[in-house]
Amino acid sequence: MTSIDWFFTLKLVHIGSLIFWIGPSLGGWLILLSSRKQLGEFSPATQLAYRIFIRLLIVEHIAFLVLLATGAAMVALVYNLQMPWLQWKLLLIIILIVPLEIADIWYGNIKLPQVFTKENVSSYSNQDARLLHIYHSYITSTAIVIIPVGVALIMWLVIAKPQLPSI
Repeated sequence: MTSIDWFFTLKLVHIGSLIFWIGPSLGGWLILLSSRKQLGEFSPATQLAYRIFIRLLIVEHIAFLVLLATGAAMVALVYNLQMPWLQWKLLLIIILIVPLEIADIWYGNIKLPQVFTKENVSSYSNQDARLLHIYHSYITSTAIVIIPVGVALIMWLVIAKPQLPSI
């Protein structure tokens, strides 16, 4: 395979990873939000939606890691870190996206699964309620703003490649 073939393969995997990073967990979150609103927090359907959502987070986080890896590979193969648009893209990713994803991985893959291992939950312990409050009030609320704005800015940088000052 030539370096051009590698680049296009990496670009295809990169874009596919972007879709898997955003799509499944966003759809799962919207279903969970609807279930919580219409059926209540402790309905069997909502509890099932939580368990499915947590599984979708695994897909999201693997896709995010692949997104980072393919991006790094494209930088190493083709791009030059002296390109201002790329510097700004990486700054947005490092400052906005990575910290949010670290928090989402911690809560979504480590803390929250412990809450939803039980069947037929009728109430949460204080600790479980606190975890859910942190996840819904801070992580999810922040992600709803940061991810669309961040991804839109990153896409603009990648497509337009504007003449910006170097960082």
